[in-house]
Amino acid sequence: MNRISREITRSLRQLEKELGYPVFTWAGTDYVCVTNEATAGKILGLGGFAVTADLVLFVRAMVLPIPGPTEKQTLTYAGRKYRIDQRGMLPGQEVVTLVCNDATQGM
Repeated sequence: MNRISREITRSLRQLEKELGYPVFTWAGTDYVCVTNEATAGKILGLGGFAVTADLVLFVRAMVLPIPGPTEKQTLTYAGRKYRIDQRGMLPGQEVVTLVCNDATQGM
């Protein structure tokens, strides 16, 4: 793990603690995460309305199983069901990002 990865992971652990260890549920198991405030909305662009991300989760890769959650699967956060529309990694490959939208909305 390089210096940047260590710093991101250390900071994420501190945020988890300060936020009271929030979790999302995927495949019947809870995983600690850090997230933005869950929202729901659309933005008006040149081609019409586009859905914005309702929820972005930041999860330490070490707490997830391999392969872990993937795009088009669903998870639950704060009692709401979300569809994973994009999975990414922060620099250093130690933090997984899950960009999610309301599971009942179209893709």
